[in-house]
Amino acid sequence: MATRSPRCNHPEAITNILVRILEKTPIGGATIEDLEEAYEEVKGTIPSRKTIYRALERLELLFDPLAKGEQPEEGEEPERDEYPWLDVNLPGPLVGIKRVKRDRKTYYLFDGQQAASDFNINESLYAALSLYPQYRGMLKNAFHKVMRKLLAETLAGVSIYNLLINEIENHVHVNEPAPADPDKFAHMVSEIFSALRYRKRLKIKYVRTYDGKETERVIEPYGLLNRFNNYYLTGYCLSSRGIRIFHVVHIRDLQVISDSSYKMPQGYSLKQAYSQAWATWTNQEGAGLETVRLWVCCGTAERFRAINFQVSQQVRELGKGEIEVTFRLTGANEMIPWIASWGRDIKVIEPAWLGDAVADFLKKALENYKY
Repeated sequence: MATRSPRCNHPEAITNILVRILEKTPIGGATIEDLEEAYEEVKGTIPSRKTIYRALERLELLFDPLAKGEQPEEGEEPERDEYPWLDVNLPGPLVGIKRVKRDRKTYYLFDGQQAASDFNINESLYAALSLYPQYRGMLKNAFHKVMRKLLAETLAGVSIYNLLINEIENHVHVNEPAPADPDKFAHMVSEIFSALRYRKRLKIKYVRTYDGKETERVIEPYGLLNRFNNYYLTGYCLSSRGIRIFHVVHIRDLQVISDSSYKMPQGYSLKQAYSQAWATWTNQEGAGLETVRLWVCCGTAERFRAINFQVSQQVRELGKGEIEVTFRLTGANEMIPWIASWGRDIKVIEPAWLGDAVADFLKKALENYKY
């Protein structure tokens, strides 16, 4: 049986309380039970209500060091018309963390409206999208630990962050593809999220990659896919009458059709539809799983021992440093340019059609060098 927590402050537990409030704010706020659970997750003991209230007071001081003992100036009082459900007589902070009473229950939520004039939603969205592939990959646990540590010791965390950035700047160089106009890219993604949330159709102007022609489409969006740090919009195309995938950076113009609506297919799951695919742009309707086996030479084999290029990847040692790599996936034809990019270091064992396709791809590439 869990014991009651002693009366003292614990930065890690307070951080977890803040994280829980942030998580619950979009859906109406966290209950006192949610905050007790967040505390117990870290400390392993059940906190008293006074402990939770003290934690909230510390968070108030974090967001506003002058919150205690200072009288608001005229015009600074919270407007009841703006927050009709706000009970200003409730004890506790009204800056940073809001306390809301609904249906005889108190909810705690984060008021993120402060300093809104300095907040660029597109920049924040683009930064979050840039981090998301790493968050979902091998660094997920590390992200959680680092962010919780930075929140637990905010001022020290800022110093550590600046120290790390300076160190990285001196010793790390990043050179990778990125949108030429990040703000436009983030704005389009924001509009896509809005269309998904309210089930609105999208009208897009899209440049086809195989002939450079600009086309107009009306899309019922299903979501975004990410592969090799590229984002793709997937959804039902009314023009093609089927599910299609569009590279977001090739969308020249995108508009939400405000007076439209659509229904997602019953039981549709983006993860289920594409989790077994090699990449993204193959039409997945009716696609079946296929086994792909590759021979990989000594040296290059080390890359496959260290990196999983797809969730189904399996490695078998052949001796002399060589390996056989096996995948079980859909959309194997998407692998053609990727396999070709390894040159003579990789050879397709099966299926035969894939080996022939890679050979044909390389032959056509050589045609560009015949003068």
